Amino acid sequence: MKTFQEKNKYIAVISLALASFSLLFISITLKGLVANILVQVDDAFYTQFLATRERFRDVASQNYSNVVLVGIDDRTLNKLGAYNPLKYRAYHIGLLKNILAGRPKAVVYDILFADPHDDPEVDSRLAQTMATGPVFSVIFASENDRSKGMFEPFSQKAPAGLPKGFINEKGFESISPAIFQALQGFGLANAYPDNDGLLRKIPIVLKVKDRLYPTLAFEVLRRINDIPLEKVAIQKGVIRAGRFKIPVDALSRAHINIDSKNKIREISFYDIWSGRIPGRFFKDKIVFIAAVATGLGDMKLVPFYGYIPGVKIHANLLLNMLQDNLITEVAGVAYYFLILCASLFYAFLFYGRRELSTIKKLMGYISSVALVEKFSRILIKTPAVRRVHQGFDDLRKKTYGIKIFFLLFSEVRKGIEPILLHLIIVYVILFVLFHYFNIFIKPAALLIELLIIYVVVLKFKAIDFSRIS
Repeated sequence: MKTFQEKNKYIAVISLALASFSLLFISITLKGLVANILVQVDDAFYTQFLATRERFRDVASQNYSNVVLVGIDDRTLNKLGAYNPLKYRAYHIGLLKNILAGRPKAVVYDILFADPHDDPEVDSRLAQTMATGPVFSVIFASENDRSKGMFEPFSQKAPAGLPKGFINEKGFESISPAIFQALQGFGLANAYPDNDGLLRKIPIVLKVKDRLYPTLAFEVLRRINDIPLEKVAIQKGVIRAGRFKIPVDALSRAHINIDSKNKIREISFYDIWSGRIPGRFFKDKIVFIAAVATGLGDMKLVPFYGYIPGVKIHANLLLNMLQDNLITEVAGVAYYFLILCASLFYAFLFYGRRELSTIKKLMGYISSVALVEKFSRILIKTPAVRRVHQGFDDLRKKTYGIKIFFLLFSEVRKGIEPILLHLIIVYVILFVLFHYFNIFIKPAALLIELLIIYVVVLKFKAIDFSRIS
């Protein structure tokens, strides 16, 4: 005769799945302690994914990209003296002439030429040199507007009804007018770390007042590919620029993906300025220039890699966009739907307890407890270990506390083993999606949902329904 649970199997499975999903969904959407813990756990998983990806990276497959970083490094300071933005502005003239002689695709300054030089001739000569090639520079959005509207003609008015939001600022830092007029383009270099101080995402587009401005890498991408502003479309979850598709979050930010597969060559500012590097080296390359010496530059704390110069973030972002190597994060409705599907699947699996014999065999090999037991059986055959084991076994039989410990350990093991392999499988699947397809699915909620479903189904099946059936 069928039990109450067997008669109402599918109703029970759906009900248990919905109840478990609702419990987690409400906890997340209330943005309380649970949501904060999930964010921290997901961030830790993201860092772990990056670290594991680098361990699996085949060194032989790494290639130098066409993106080059020219750094005002310690060697440059030793040769040219202490860094001062106005002092070094004159050095940029010779540097740029050497680089532009090689006909690069773009020269991108991650240096703000804010105030006019004390000697107007220096700015004039630098501007004349910049005007001979595709030179770009950064600008910075800020709380106070010092730009007097000079950037507004190069922006786009934010259309009404856009499907996503933006990080908002009120104005800009100023830039030397002579240099600004010589630039082929400019872009924002603002970065906004998370609450823990780590920078994981960078805006592709920012909103200043009622207008939209591109980040530095995005503007360079658009210009070197001759993509007009009319071909830039801001859609739900993505920004499209011609043939390029940039996955972004609800605030138009993209994940920072520092991928060592395509390396960025780093060259000393001094070696180019002094003519040690021939101009032909820069043929068709994209050259970023920034201050990177110890104590200088805009250092950012990113997951796994620690502190790196901000220019590396912009350079990698551009490289990722060019090679369609950006990370897509499953979020919003799609993410909750995925959790619901996982809840239904595991509710059905645990309710029926129909695990494949292959999985059961794998559990025996993967379980660390099982491996320890097999290893222990080998060790215990040696005389020295056998004597120690015999003494401990005698102590265990005489001591009530030790008996209780091993009893609890055995019961906990029986409860954990059925779900342990599933947790491992889910983690492996999520990492494979990240490693090979650049899809990041936040693991914490999925793993917790798996645990909740297991406990709820276990408790449900333990209820005696004979009294109400």
